[in-house]
Amino acid sequence: MKKNNTKANRYNPTAAEKKLLEVLINPDNLGKSVQELCSLAKIGRTKYYDAMSKDGFVDLVNETTMDLIKGKASDVLNATYKYALTEKGHQDRKMILTIAGIYTDKQELKHSGGVDIRKQYGEMSDEELEELVKRYEQINDS
Repeated sequence: MKKNNTKANRYNPTAAEKKLLEVLINPDNLGKSVQELCSLAKIGRTKYYDAMSKDGFVDLVNETTMDLIKGKASDVLNATYKYALTEKGHQDRKMILTIAGIYTDKQELKHSGGVDIRKQYGEMSDEELEELVKRYEQINDS
């Protein structure tokens, strides 16, 4: 059973692992070979493979990377939102809605009575769908 990662049980990297962590989370180093990463971290390949074989270290790399991504997500979303407002921004709007969990690609949905739900909503305009969502949100907020 995997423990929750709290400050009390968080992985404590060695000095060499700290150097490697800094190199691994740097976006400029994406796609570099193990040899190049080791050279940048000033560690040997054995240290690299030892560190990468430890679940705690790999979890630390992944968590640190996600924290950095989350820290920049608002900048990315703001830029995406500005582009989404332009005439060519359809895919950006779709991406924002997908990230927010509001949109999923079309699926064959059938009501328990065998009715194809897409036929009912698939032909609606963006404005009609937005109004439907607003009404749905009002009902759920009540």
